[in-house]
Amino acid sequence: MKSVLAPIAKATIPFALCAGLAAVTLSTPALAEPFEAVSATEPAGVVAALKASGHNAVLTHDESGDPLIQASIGGWTTQIVFYDCNEITHAACQSLQFNASFMPEKPFDAVAAAAFVRDNRFGAVTVAPDRSVNVTWDVITGRGIDPAVFALVVKSYRLALDTIGAEVFSPAHRPHLASASR
Repeated sequence: MKSVLAPIAKATIPFALCAGLAAVTLSTPALAEPFEAVSATEPAGVVAALKASGHNAVLTHDESGDPLIQASIGGWTTQIVFYDCNEITHAACQSLQFNASFMPEKPFDAVAAAAFVRDNRFGAVTVAPDRSVNVTWDVITGRGIDPAVFALVVKSYRLALDTIGAEVFSPAHRPHLASASR
């Protein structure tokens, strides 16, 4: 009889251990921070994600009534424009565009803009007839993206602005280039 019960007893120990681990595993996510996606559908959540990354951001609206965020990202004055919003309610937006415009001190032309775009896949740069430079960075969020991915988007945008800033401003006139720290 002892030989018949021995395999059952041995099988019970791993099962008990597995059950205990399952209980620990199931309770662990409750201790972790809940996943809250960053989405253009929730403009206040975009502001919260920017602030969580250490940036200043204020939610307003553009002249058509769509959400608009005024922000400072790495010292760069930025607007975050909401696109693909419901035309009537101005809600349910699906994408964002980070946008910064500035007048450079040093020459920056179409050749330099093309080089920037070649090296920064999500960004676009235009140079206006008055020599002003406009940098845009498009992000489709749909129902939402992971906050860590959104933070990477913001960091990439800031690094792109720092790259252009290093080319077109003297050190005394460009924002503090703190990109490596965040």
